[in-house]
Amino acid sequence: MYKRFILPSTVAAITAFIWSVCPLAYALSDKGYEALHNFAKVLHYIEENYVTEIDEQAMINGAINGMLDTLDTHSLYMTPEFYRELQVDTKGRFDGVGIEVSVRGGVLTIVSPIAGTPADEAGLRAGDRIVKINGKPTGGIKLAEAIKLMRGKRGSKVTLSVLRGDADAPIDFTITRQIIKVPSVKYELLGDIGHINIVNFQQDTERALSKAIKDLNKKLGKDRRISAIILDLRKNPGGLLNQAIAVSDVFLSKGTIVSTESRGREIERVEAHEKDTEFNYPMVVLIDGGSASASEIVAGALKDNGRATLLGEQTFGKGSVQTVIDLDDGSGLKLTIAYYHTPSGKIIHNIGIEPNIKVPHHEPENENDSPEEKARKKSVDYQLEMAVDYLKKKTNTLEKEKI
Repeated sequence: MYKRFILPSTVAAITAFIWSVCPLAYALSDKGYEALHNFAKVLHYIEENYVTEIDEQAMINGAINGMLDTLDTHSLYMTPEFYRELQVDTKGRFDGVGIEVSVRGGVLTIVSPIAGTPADEAGLRAGDRIVKINGKPTGGIKLAEAIKLMRGKRGSKVTLSVLRGDADAPIDFTITRQIIKVPSVKYELLGDIGHINIVNFQQDTERALSKAIKDLNKKLGKDRRISAIILDLRKNPGGLLNQAIAVSDVFLSKGTIVSTESRGREIERVEAHEKDTEFNYPMVVLIDGGSASASEIVAGALKDNGRATLLGEQTFGKGSVQTVIDLDDGSGLKLTIAYYHTPSGKIIHNIGIEPNIKVPHHEPENENDSPEEKARKKSVDYQLEMAVDYLKKKTNTLEKEKI
């Protein structure tokens, strides 16, 4: 058999090159160094002997992705194109269907459809498992590839085949892609109660929240202010950590907001500040299975500090911390570096946060209900109604105590 031998000096040169582009290689153990040396050998043998010419960039990208496949699903390599899209997302505008996805147990899973987007209006739900995208099975798919398949030109269509609950057969949803303009904060008055819905955490969320509270007070007229706040975090897939902290700080004058742990030790603890804290309104936070990541941090901080009552359903449980590292060619590395803990020390990841008061999305039906009554119950925002009732009772009690 024909063999080609590689000179030791060539391996050393390749290894030196890897070290030059990866200055932290010196931190490798002896075993790690041996593995790196073998990697250089394999790369050289392929370049010199493979039956056809190879794409070096594709091979290196494949090696990087292979490394990341041994980690969690949120750690990924982003091509320059995909990295640019991620940066656009945090500004609240992109072309797509409007869902946040993750990989759970090897299955592409919807964290949450973003409220008011095509995915939400089509009826997709948190926890739905996407088994096909335009007929292509998603088993073993990379998160970046799945997102790329679902993104596309506005006006074009994508078909998502979804398994829901214990169903055996998937449901097909054909959705028209649109420009997804996501206003970070929406708000309205419900009597004298402020209902503030944070859709996701973008660059200006804390500023938009503060403006919403001022506007709600202004709408009530001179010398009046809202009696309570409903902070709605349902279907909120998360976003920027610094904004989750800033939003929590709006309502807290002291206490821990969140802590992070890596490799068994606490690496950071963030405390609230008294400055610029909002008035101590009675408060309910609405949560559900689509509340994830940054929204879970806010919910956990307000619950554990006794600042708000959580009402609704258990959250999604995405409590890992990712950092994004710029690479020289415009690509990026998204790497899980820690796990979030609530102020009481509870882990969020893969567990979620339990509400103080469990309330389903829809009012429970009675077997004697008429079809009209059943339809009415499904159309009403039952959780929001329960939150309003709870706060009315609470504010009435507070008024009586003052008397």
